[in-house]
Amino acid sequence: MNIVRTDQEIWDLLNQCAEVEETGSSNYPGMSYEQGIKVAIEWIIGDVKEHPIND
Repeated sequence: MNIVRTDQEIWDLLNQCAEVEETGSSNYPGMSYEQGIKVAIEWIIGDVKEHPIND
């Protein structure tokens, strides 16, 4: 199965990340920077279905 992310989905994720960066209220304080990048890229390329930031 090939999952394609829309530009809007990607921008929404970037905006969520910017908000967390501004407020300092991460839902994942135990996650390393590298782990976060890996999860986001896996989501963008469609390796995982679940959104990397679940509310």
